[in-house]
Amino acid sequence: MKPFACTLMVPVCAIVLLSACDAGQPETIGADDIDRIETSLVNGSALRWELTQAEARVATECMEDQGFFAHETNLLHGGIVPHRFEGFASPYSRIPTVEQAEQFGFGQWVELNYTPESASMREDLNYLAYVAGEQGWMDMTSLDAYQEWKESGEEYQTEWLAAFLGEERAEAPAGKADQLPFGGCELVTIEAVYGEPAVVETESGTYLTRPDLNSPLTWVGDGELYRELSAQYAEQEEGFLDCVEDRGYGAWQFDEMGMLPVREQLAGMYSDASESDDPMAYEFAMAKDFAECAQDSGLRDEAEEAWAMLYVDRLIDREAEIFAWEQQVADYLASAQEYLA
Repeated sequence: MKPFACTLMVPVCAIVLLSACDAGQPETIGADDIDRIETSLVNGSALRWELTQAEARVATECMEDQGFFAHETNLLHGGIVPHRFEGFASPYSRIPTVEQAEQFGFGQWVELNYTPESASMREDLNYLAYVAGEQGWMDMTSLDAYQEWKESGEEYQTEWLAAFLGEERAEAPAGKADQLPFGGCELVTIEAVYGEPAVVETESGTYLTRPDLNSPLTWVGDGELYRELSAQYAEQEEGFLDCVEDRGYGAWQFDEMGMLPVREQLAGMYSDASESDDPMAYEFAMAKDFAECAQDSGLRDEAEEAWAMLYVDRLIDREAEIFAWEQQVADYLASAQEYLA
């Protein structure tokens, strides 16, 4: 994982095509280019999550000033949970290393096997780093808050929605609210954080939304990149899949995104397990076999570097936009923090 270092102030040559800075030379992508773009995306991702939390605090403060203390937490930040980016990670990285397999298995036992050991592991920093890409910005405290909201009663919920959305939006039929002006504490929050709502024109009408802060990662399709990576690693993939089958796990296949259905298989095993079964032991043995097969087949050999290169090749022409996105997120976060202060 790269440090959350701000990279907004960069030389002009760093935010335009390399060929433009060295006329006549062919454009190449080097380690510095990957590191620079990756660091900005990691930093922007972390800031985006801080912004989501700050936006929810602004909305909470507004609602509590009106006497509401149980909240529909998902609405407080517009139902948006940003993608968590910890660095370029190929689909193959979902297969644990041998060391990770010995420590964590595939990590499914932690989520599916409710024991004191799994509860403790959910707070282990090494484990949380291991599953960060899969779990995203999971906030377990929100579950308790949402349960409080569910138990608050229909009358309270109706009053809460009117205060948060504004009466006009709260009473609008499904699918029509987005075409109405924001109101209530939702409008207060949007104006405090973003200045004003964004207006989107479509064929079906005009919609009001929060400003679009999608990560630049959405500009690139993982499926498209995986096809290229798979072509480079066809021999290693075949060796890995043969190894897995030889160790008694049957025939497996990477899907169009380069993923293996490990989670689905293990979830079924845990749900169907009898008292005499030990799916956790099976998971750890399976994880170690998969890890050793990935290592022995060469599936790990420079695959992460190749994946990062494929991504940056798609992003480098828009590098200035990436830095602008990072700065915009930082500016909105500063507005939210200023309001809360």
